[in-house]
Amino acid sequence: MYKHQLPKQIMNFNLKEYVGILTGGGPAPGLNATIQAFVYAAFEKNIGVLGFHDGYRGLLDNNFSLLVPEALDPNRTHISSINGINVIGVTRIIDQPGSILRNSRTNLMKIEGGIEKAKQNLENLGLKALVCLGGDDTLSVAYELHKNGVNVVGAPKTIDNDVMGTDYCFGFDTAINAVAKFIRDLMWDARSTNGVFVVEAMGRRAGWIALEGGAAGGAHAILIPELYRAKVEDKELYPELAEYREIEFNVDSVVEIIRRRINRGKNYTVICVAEGYTDEILENIIEQEAKDIERDEFGHIRLDKLGVGKIVADYIAEKLNIRTRAVQVGYLSRSSSTSAFDAYMSINYGIHLIKLILEGKYGKMVAMEHSRFVDKDLSVAVGKIRYVEPWRFKNVSKFWSWTLTG
Repeated sequence: MYKHQLPKQIMNFNLKEYVGILTGGGPAPGLNATIQAFVYAAFEKNIGVLGFHDGYRGLLDNNFSLLVPEALDPNRTHISSINGINVIGVTRIIDQPGSILRNSRTNLMKIEGGIEKAKQNLENLGLKALVCLGGDDTLSVAYELHKNGVNVVGAPKTIDNDVMGTDYCFGFDTAINAVAKFIRDLMWDARSTNGVFVVEAMGRRAGWIALEGGAAGGAHAILIPELYRAKVEDKELYPELAEYREIEFNVDSVVEIIRRRINRGKNYTVICVAEGYTDEILENIIEQEAKDIERDEFGHIRLDKLGVGKIVADYIAEKLNIRTRAVQVGYLSRSSSTSAFDAYMSINYGIHLIKLILEGKYGKMVAMEHSRFVDKDLSVAVGKIRYVEPWRFKNVSKFWSWTLTG
């Protein structure tokens, strides 16, 4: 058993049982709002909450804190620990980006005995259930825990917005607002300096941020992974990508857009590219550059180290004999203050998560579908990637015609 006893009373709450919560993968605005709402909703039902630090790593190491509505004793004095366990108050963290629990990309399935040890630690603590907030990697581990008998529920967190089964992942709205603002601001520099900028946004496999943030920011062209992945993905698994195979748009298409702009006296251009972009023209260069880059426990390379934006910028510079500059905005987009939409959605996710636990609906995740909060099987989130539909790209690309581009 755990060496410190979990308290049965905190403030004026008599706690009948405990649940755990963790945040995996990268940070995303909305994590803290979900945590705050979940803790409030749990305490309302007299359920205590343990927050595991550093994702699944904290679960393995029994590294956790007590999460409470306010870190106060009955005399309204701030406290830092109870029964030797660290205490964190979750008041007023709704708009804070990042995660008060910290994140990591620990993969229990890649650690020998990882699933079994995590399960044993949860049993030793006597937790009723575990909440996992993360993208498809985090949720795939949650699903594996569920298959091994752990009471797990989850919520889709990723600014990439690429988790199946939900219309939105929290963090995405904040990210596209940040990218759009950055591009709008950068446009003035580009106009003043006759600059050609390539803005690299996050999006390992899907181009949601680049497309929506780039379009809202007024980018003159956008490159997203779907343009190429549609040609290499299993056609039976991804029939929704079929129309992309008919779209001939790549880095050379961007070169032509810039050339036409220069011929019209428009010597500035801002391009937005997803960090996971590649095409037949660049794939050998990208593959060579990626060869020696480290990978995380889920097998993903560090795309910030790869720098697809710079690769695209260098290619354009060579083709047109012009100066280009690449700018990465990934960390900026996930570090902005949580948008109202993300905060509202996350609050509802947190409330819905405790409802799933109380109803014993394990192996489920909260999702947003047609503006309603519903639950879906975790298996839905880990089966495939939610790509940007072709019609979205086609609609946005209409603005890149030389007759329409500013």
